[in-house]
Amino acid sequence: MSMLAAAMLLSWGASSLWVYHTAVAEADQLFDAALDHSAHAVLAVVRNEASELNEAKEGFGYELAVIDQSDQNDIVYQVRGPNGRLVFRSHGAPVEPLAGARDRGFGFAQVEGKEFRVFSLATELDAATIHVAQPLARRVALTRAGAVRLLAPGAALMLTLVLAVAWTVRTTTAPLVRYASALDELSPETDTAVDGSGLPRELQSVTRAVDGLLTRVHDSLLRERTLTADAAHELRTPLAALRLQAQVARRAKNRAESDAALDELLAGTDRAARMVDSVLTLARFDMHTGSRIGKGRIDVGRLAQLVIREFTPLAELRGISITPASDEALLLGDEDALAIALRNLLGNALRFARAQIAVEVISDGEHVTIRVRDDGPGFSEESRKRAFHRFFRGSEPGQQTDGAGLGLALVLRIVHLHSGTVQIVPGIDGGAGIELQFARL
Repeated sequence: MSMLAAAMLLSWGASSLWVYHTAVAEADQLFDAALDHSAHAVLAVVRNEASELNEAKEGFGYELAVIDQSDQNDIVYQVRGPNGRLVFRSHGAPVEPLAGARDRGFGFAQVEGKEFRVFSLATELDAATIHVAQPLARRVALTRAGAVRLLAPGAALMLTLVLAVAWTVRTTTAPLVRYASALDELSPETDTAVDGSGLPRELQSVTRAVDGLLTRVHDSLLRERTLTADAAHELRTPLAALRLQAQVARRAKNRAESDAALDELLAGTDRAARMVDSVLTLARFDMHTGSRIGKGRIDVGRLAQLVIREFTPLAELRGISITPASDEALLLGDEDALAIALRNLLGNALRFARAQIAVEVISDGEHVTIRVRDDGPGFSEESRKRAFHRFFRGSEPGQQTDGAGLGLALVLRIVHLHSGTVQIVPGIDGGAGIELQFARL
């Protein structure tokens, strides 16, 4: 507000200064024109009374009564006869000559302690010379008074405008101040939008952007706290198991018992490490939004082949075959993130498959679909409902799994960051299947 008022005052001051100087210049021209006009008026009278000029003696107190002096601008005049002597002067005119007998046109004079603006004019054959003058002090006073009167409406208008702008700014920004205060009072746990209905229409888009940001921040905090709490809860069990195996190894009576306990200890350590790695990876992707995920060209078929090649040795060791089927498919996204999603899908399939896994990459006119299916036991009804929940392990009765329960949750997060969809589909011979679908490049 202060900057706006300062800019307005500066603009008004600059324009007023220009108007003032212009008014002074115009007034000077008008006053000079008045002197010229008065000189010609006196000249006309002198021509009519030219016979008296030759007979006139020093007429310092004589006045030409026929000359109109109704204009009270303190204009005075003097008339010289053919011999150069002053024969007439107006009331208030100085006794001393205002100009030289041969002076013509405009000039300045210092007479009897006063400064005058003088205009001199002569008749034909210099029978008479007229000096018309105006005191500079009076002239300056009238000029300044006129300029001030000219600027007064502008000053009043400027004051009114400043007050109107101040009132408008305060009235307009009052809802914004209330909105800012409401934002300051928000706590991190608040999930309700701040009421911005009172804001101007031009700021409604800002309100929507802030509400969206608050929602994302709330969701991020919720995911972080949930992940932290769940991770702490889930890590408690393997850590307790590690401690127990360490105690068993310490109390072992022979080398065989000690080796068995140490093997369990190593396996538990591996499970805890995988869980920590999964938690960190999921937390890293939770920090991203759809606009911040990498946007490179991905050859999905080639990427699937690379991931399958990583899992082939372990699959052959377990007697499981991985069958690839790939179309030429391109999409925009983060190749590393998509590779993590494929690894999690293949890792889950390899954990439950009996003999066969199928990895398909299908491209149609609008979408790229990635489908990973196995011939395992498939999803139970409960598993279908909670398959993508964090830390949910989908083992069937009688089966054990060393997973962290974060694989499908991580897949879901990566797919959402790519604006894709994920769903459970039928597997091979009653097994499980996961299908990812993305918009095609």
